[in-house]
Amino acid sequence: GSKWPVVSIKNGAPSAEENCKRSLEYLSKFENVVLCFDNDEQGKVAAQKVAQLFEPNKCRIMSLDLKDPNEYLKAGQKEKFSQAWWNAKTYTPAGIINLADLGDSLYEEEFCETCLYPWSKMNDKTYGMRTGELVCFTSGAGMGKSSVIRELMHHIMSITKDNIGLLCMEENTKNTAFNIMSVEANARLYIREVREKYSKEEMREWQDKTINSKRFFAFDHFGSISNDEILDRVRYMAKALDCKWIFLDHLSILVSGNEEFGDERKSIDVLMTKLRSLVEETGIGLLLVSHLRRPTGDKGHEDGREVSLSHLRGSASIAHLSDSVIALERNQQAEDEQQANTTTVRVLKNRYSGDTGIACYLYYDRDTGRMKQVDNPFMENENG
Repeated sequence: GSKWPVVSIKNGAPSAEENCKRSLEYLSKFENVVLCFDNDEQGKVAAQKVAQLFEPNKCRIMSLDLKDPNEYLKAGQKEKFSQAWWNAKTYTPAGIINLADLGDSLYEEEFCETCLYPWSKMNDKTYGMRTGELVCFTSGAGMGKSSVIRELMHHIMSITKDNIGLLCMEENTKNTAFNIMSVEANARLYIREVREKYSKEEMREWQDKTINSKRFFAFDHFGSISNDEILDRVRYMAKALDCKWIFLDHLSILVSGNEEFGDERKSIDVLMTKLRSLVEETGIGLLLVSHLRRPTGDKGHEDGREVSLSHLRGSASIAHLSDSVIALERNQQAEDEQQANTTTVRVLKNRYSGDTGIACYLYYDRDTGRMKQVDNPFMENENG
């Protein structure tokens, strides 16, 4: 007979943990315990639960190719079963691995799609945007958020074949459509008086080149809506409509009126945690817009004040749970027209490469509504 004691559970895998608890004093006397449960979901779950009853390094779990030992006997594979017994690996809690076990899988890259920004110096800093990441854009009022978001919507459409989800909480779907068409037209079509300068044929041409691609899906909202309903829309866009990139503008308006904890900070914590989980679940690239709180002191963000992570409105979770935080700064009151229309793009957080600081400068052309990368227009003043 075998020189190793063998014991069996009484009532199948679901009762394995309870059976072993009752005999734990006896089982714990052995130097090693090798678990061999059926190679099915119930058996695997039972093995994990039973292994946790023992002190570290005592328990090993067999990995079977067939369903159970009887299948090995029926297949005439006694030696293979014996080898599986000797190869049983020491149990470690879920999520803890020996990095040496990675082997060649270390070089198997997990798929994520990268979309470069339309501004080269942003890519030098960030290596672009990636699916599976949450990128937060933040600024004070009038710093260029809307212009940057318009550019990114159009840019992703132009250089990828992906579907794009849009949840723009401060505008209706028609305005969202005109925003995207404006980039294609190099004209501020989101202003009615500007649209009236163009013929219906010109407008339809720009419409055909953008929103008629059938790749943009916008949330047509009205009235108040709960955060869970917003999350359901994002999940639907990702899973049912196959949207790889989703814009959510903006966080503060979602929380406003939905403070389930009676506290904006706690509500943002909960919402950011759910958004982060949703990104992990669906693998989307989520581009989130968040506002800044009013800074203390005389100089506000409209005067070009430098933004820091501490200025994010409501909660530190915005910074903690985002993969990247990108701030936009502009001195609207500058006497120099170029400086007054130039946005400084500052990377506050960059989990991918760790490279932070000023990435680039974007000049807003009031005629076209476009954001163009330019050299530092403040260099002369800084040197002076």
